[in-house]
Amino acid sequence: MSASEEISLLGYLDTPILVGDPDGCIVYANAAFRDRFCSHGDDPVGEPLALVFGGGAREVVLTATAGVLQRGQPARLKIREGGASFMGLCSPIEAEDDRVGVVMVLLEEQSNEEHLAGLADEMGEPIAEALQALRSLAAEAGGTLPEEQHRLLEQSLHSIESAQRGLRDLSIAIRGGKTQQGRFDVANSILRVSDRLINESSSGIDLEVLMPPNLPRVAGTTVLFERLLSQLVRQRIAEAREGEPLTLLARTIGNDQTKGVLVSLVDIPDSDRRRSTGHPPEGVQSGMAQMGGEAICVEDSSIGRVTSLRLAMANA
Repeated sequence: MSASEEISLLGYLDTPILVGDPDGCIVYANAAFRDRFCSHGDDPVGEPLALVFGGGAREVVLTATAGVLQRGQPARLKIREGGASFMGLCSPIEAEDDRVGVVMVLLEEQSNEEHLAGLADEMGEPIAEALQALRSLAAEAGGTLPEEQHRLLEQSLHSIESAQRGLRDLSIAIRGGKTQQGRFDVANSILRVSDRLINESSSGIDLEVLMPPNLPRVAGTTVLFERLLSQLVRQRIAEAREGEPLTLLARTIGNDQTKGVLVSLVDIPDSDRRRSTGHPPEGVQSGMAQMGGEAICVEDSSIGRVTSLRLAMANA
């Protein structure tokens, strides 16, 4: 296998990777790096490694790569770029004339802020459901209840509404006073859900995952999306025809400009096991709406049932 073919394989990795020559200039940047760090259409090849980064990250990268090129020893680095934190490793590679080049691998750190925001979103759903149930009860039976029970019902409504407001304020505070959604790597979430469901199944699940190597980040939170996708897949598994595989697909939406990501689950339901409706579970529909997306279902006599979760693009 030629060196060019080996480098080309890096294009299929989700991890941003740069390869630099002995002079510290970029000779290769994989698709994950271009998507994450470059403006649309920009080509970083030929540029000094450090100059593709901004702010304090530029000096950190310059120091690390200089050490690798001068001493031939690997160096670790930590930078923040585009609102995300990355741990990086710069390693020496052999180049022409016995000189040393550099390869840089960047791994994005999972922020504690994203995890906490996801937990807040997850807690918000049962609180909203409890509030809706109590409001329905108050509307139907509030006038017929004894005075003491009516007082307790009103008190419960007030307490849940206060908890809902407090949780909303907490979510905003976690995100630094910003009300917009978080952003997450939907491809990693899909793989985690798939692995988790396959590992927890005692009978084995024929679940195939098909998606491109690099999907853009979408609006929402990892915790909430993974819970919704897990709920949907488990429900479809329970309804699936025996022996028929399930397929998880993911792709971008939009022609000239990407507008979102569509995550679809394809299954063939068993008429004796399925519910009266093929619509996604209500909890999945409401959860997707909470993230600014939607859940829809289409059935076809030949390919079966396709349940799609449409996720909006994250703000840059």
